[in-house]
Amino acid sequence: MADDISGKTALVTGSAQGIGKVIAMELAKLGVHVLVNCAHSKEKAEAVVRQIVEQGGNAEMLICNITDEKELAEKITPRQIDILVNNARLDPYLRPADASDGEWFNALLNVNLTGAYLCCQAVKAGMKERRWGRIVNMSSVQAYLAMAPALVPYAVSKAGMHALTRCLAQELGDFGVTVNSVAPGMVITENIHKRLSPEVIEAKLKKFAIHRAATAEEVAECVVNTIRCGAMTGEVVNLNSGVYFPA
Repeated sequence: MADDISGKTALVTGSAQGIGKVIAMELAKLGVHVLVNCAHSKEKAEAVVRQIVEQGGNAEMLICNITDEKELAEKITPRQIDILVNNARLDPYLRPADASDGEWFNALLNVNLTGAYLCCQAVKAGMKERRWGRIVNMSSVQAYLAMAPALVPYAVSKAGMHALTRCLAQELGDFGVTVNSVAPGMVITENIHKRLSPEVIEAKLKKFAIHRAATAEEVAECVVNTIRCGAMTGEVVNLNSGVYFPA
């Protein structure tokens, strides 16, 4: 039987928009108190909270820079966080024109991997004390692939998520805390349509075993199911439409 997570508190990082927003909304539908997190997009986060509350859910906004250890210690550690979804990331396609290779590499790892690690560190003591917790690290199919040069930093950051997941799963298993990753492939979002033409999207979909991409709602459903499955830990759940089959 799937775990009942109603009444739990979840922190979904980077949930003011995109997939993180949908994950937050799906958790709220199950009676979870959701902390809608962002570092800068206050108006968007407020809109997500408002939408959740209007639909009968329970949510609040949490402005916090996940790469700032002091800020995490002040805003996250004192809270009872039962569920952590490490969703925040830098978009690999939005590199500033003046960023050097090293600056961009470090920036991506800082948010995508270091930020996730620091969030885990901020919540794990409380989870261990309560002997229950769920951590889901949002990865990507790019963690497995030999990507184009511009995407190497992103692929490295997501591959690191898999190692982080395994290590924390081993560390926290004795305390009733599970740690897993969800690795989507192409997901149909507003950003995809901004970045790629319909013709390019169609060409990419032809390479997928099922010839379609996932929706944000399907990714959120996968995350929720991972959270509710207490017997699974240290795993990567692949949701890539059959573009790659890990061994």
